[in-house]
Amino acid sequence: IAGSWVRGDNFFGRTPLLREILDGSRDSLWVIGARRMGKTSLLKEIEARTQASKETPYLALYWDLQGSADARGLADGLIASIEDNEHFRRAADIDIDAIEDLSVTDMLQTVIRRAVRSGWKSLILMDEGEELLTVARNDVATLGRLRRVLQKGPEVRSVITATRRLARLDEAAALVTSPFLHGFLPPLYLTPLASDEAPALLARGGFSEAAIAAISEKTGNQPFLVQLIGSRLFENKDVDGTLDVIANDDMVSNFFSVDHQTLELVERRILEEVAREKSLTPADIAATLSLPGETLGPHLLSLAQMGYLKLAGGRYSVGNWFFETWLRRQSLSSAADRRADS
Repeated sequence: IAGSWVRGDNFFGRTPLLREILDGSRDSLWVIGARRMGKTSLLKEIEARTQASKETPYLALYWDLQGSADARGLADGLIASIEDNEHFRRAADIDIDAIEDLSVTDMLQTVIRRAVRSGWKSLILMDEGEELLTVARNDVATLGRLRRVLQKGPEVRSVITATRRLARLDEAAALVTSPFLHGFLPPLYLTPLASDEAPALLARGGFSEAAIAAISEKTGNQPFLVQLIGSRLFENKDVDGTLDVIANDDMVSNFFSVDHQTLELVERRILEEVAREKSLTPADIAATLSLPGETLGPHLLSLAQMGYLKLAGGRYSVGNWFFETWLRRQSLSSAADRRADS
């Protein structure tokens, strides 16, 4: 399955992250993940697990924020999520007609209160959290009220998934009280699949051990690439040919291009230098970019957590062969453009 979310038997890995979200001590969590890293699948899996469990204290509600833009948009999205979740409505005894005209914060408070009366702790699973940046520009007051409801102590656990762009929220929204993300920090990271998780997924395709090892090595266990190559390999059985086709696929190139633009300028420079040299130590990178180690360190850690870099033997290399190939092409293209301009 490539390009859409999965759950249940089709969901692989993420055990430590699931444990932290469902059993950890924090009630406000921000999960950072690059595009196509599996953020929606993570939330859908959490929703499914809580619905299937007879022992969970949680009543989960998946809420897609994409396209909300303002307070009314948030409210429309929330009511749609409640309408789509029959399990949630029945367990919390929610009357849609009684809440559909409320503001988003009043609606959310009412839903949480109803869940508590029914013996549940609400687990609000918010996807596409970057939409809050638009809300902040259009209606900062709603953002402050929303923060207060989402961090309502033991009655609710709130999970937001988003790319690193969400970090700009506290700059965009000057709340009089604490910054919106204050209670959601430090963030958790949705990393590439673990070294045993990607092969377990690929084994379902009946591929050879050599093919599985090649795919795992070339993709760096990036979930979207693993799934995409697996689905293509079903059709033609040619591992080397499939890898070459994916490396030259315009869709994959666009995927990398958009991801690259979400990064800070210094992080793009780090990736370009590492791609050019194949691998570099932190000291090499610091010297090349003329940056002190204490400034560089957080960027290297973040890039590694998101799968853009990988660390082995004290040296950083690009997280997967496909992204490295794209970076090298971009570097050559930029160099050619500069020569043409001169």
